[in-house]
Amino acid sequence: MNPIFTIFNLFALLYIFRGVQIVWQIVRQWGLLLQEPLTRAKKWLGDQAAFFVAVPPSVALHELFHALATWLVGGQIVDFGYGGFWGYVVPVGDFTPAQNWFIAIAGTLANLIFGAVLWLALRHHRASSFRYFGLRAFRFQLYFALIYYPIFTLFIPNISDWRIIYDFSATPMLSAVTAVLHIGTLVIFYRADRAGWFEMAGFETVDEQAAFEALAQQAAQNPQDRQLIMPVIDGLRRGGAEHRATHELEQYLLSHPEDGDATALLAALEAGKNNHVSAKSKANAEKALQLGIQNPRQEAAAWRILGEYALERNQYPTAVNHFSQGISVLNNQPADDFGRRDYQNYQAYLYHQRSLAYRRQSQYDQAYQDMTQAVQLSQQAGQEKQTAVYQHECHIIEQQAGRPLGNSYNPHAGKDVV
Repeated sequence: MNPIFTIFNLFALLYIFRGVQIVWQIVRQWGLLLQEPLTRAKKWLGDQAAFFVAVPPSVALHELFHALATWLVGGQIVDFGYGGFWGYVVPVGDFTPAQNWFIAIAGTLANLIFGAVLWLALRHHRASSFRYFGLRAFRFQLYFALIYYPIFTLFIPNISDWRIIYDFSATPMLSAVTAVLHIGTLVIFYRADRAGWFEMAGFETVDEQAAFEALAQQAAQNPQDRQLIMPVIDGLRRGGAEHRATHELEQYLLSHPEDGDATALLAALEAGKNNHVSAKSKANAEKALQLGIQNPRQEAAAWRILGEYALERNQYPTAVNHFSQGISVLNNQPADDFGRRDYQNYQAYLYHQRSLAYRRQSQYDQAYQDMTQAVQLSQQAGQEKQTAVYQHECHIIEQQAGRPLGNSYNPHAGKDVV
């Protein structure tokens, strides 16, 4: 057997094993998946299914379309193989260059058709979990057909589809038309993906999802109403639809460039990319604070962004100052203005970040005080896993200090306690 197919078969075993696991999870959770809301866990399962469950049938159709195209032009299939995420057919016949092009491109057309049909079939499903799966499967099929597979076949000697499709010496007109359509579709796909067309927001309760959907409908009817637009955008961000939120926010800011809250939210969205704060995010946070921010949560987020930007660049005293500003903003507002759990979680995070800035300066007493506050707030919010993380950080700080710090600070004293 060709060594490359041996490698493919090894990967196929792992792929099929994971696919069976995902299918079993879907079967076990079938009733739950038919219910609302679309939680983050369901979104994760939908993404996994789009890759591990939807790909094997699309590969089978890919090879079937190669075979159908071969038979349509009078050829025969003398060999074939299928391994879940890979396959092949060997056509034989006296083909013209145009017929070779047709046979080669038929497989890619199958992937595009499969993705589109899956999306169209599920886009009106009563369960958001299935609508999300259809959308993500369509996205992956577009990515596979337009980006991954062309690159893959251009450089793997045993797979020649796109080398045949783009053989300009044999089919100059067909290859040129294909290139134009390919590039044009890629541009549309890129813009749609950046605009969040393939995203859906997730929620932890039915009430949250229903409230968001009602608000989104009102905002669609009143696109200039700030009191509607901003909560919708923030809901998209919180629900994991970051690209869609960013797109909606950028559109809003085109007509409202002096909106400090919107600018702060844009800074927060930009700061969430690549797990670091960019200069652009920092600039927007500074601009938002200069413009004035009405929402205390957004103001605290702007200070958090500036603090993390300074922290990443070893500007520790500056970072402490910025995190302190964010903590102060939250301390001066009633918890109910944010939703108590969200308020406490965000406060705990700011204390954690300020503790980190103190630790980098070997100011272990202050670092321990802040981490103790993070533990307390996380406990109040009912976040057991995060509480354990913060408690572990307390132990690390004591180890770094080389002495016990637990008795040096009373977590129930001081102005920072809510």
